[in-house]
Amino acid sequence: MKKFFISIALFAVLGTIATSCQKENEFDKTTIEVGQNTIYRVCYSIDGKIYQLTLIGDDAWHDFLNRMFALAEAGHTVSFRNESVRTQIVSAKNVVTYTTTNKEEALSWAERMANDGYIVIVKYDKDTGIYTCTAEN
Repeated sequence: MKKFFISIALFAVLGTIATSCQKENEFDKTTIEVGQNTIYRVCYSIDGKIYQLTLIGDDAWHDFLNRMFALAEAGHTVSFRNESVRTQIVSAKNVVTYTTTNKEEALSWAERMANDGYIVIVKYDKDTGIYTCTAEN
């Protein structure tokens, strides 16, 4: 009986070790949904200093975008990328620029481009009231 118990225990330990040594699949950078919430993995910069953040839900994503635009209005250069989106862009570097005086239009454009996998850079000119949004792949 003692040999049987030792054999069972040894097989259990070896089974645990074997499964823990198996290679895991790489994280697929598609949008993840948890229940009713989407998880956004965001890489962003403020005046060149880089940060990473995980947001849960669309409300948190929209709050983040509003915060980025508020920082731009305060004179900072901000950029962000939704890392949760799989980038299908395979062409040479593509740069798209959008300018407007309407904050809501700029926010909408920036969100759309970030969700398409672009890095979005936002600058605001206080003198002219113009938002300059640039998207790069």
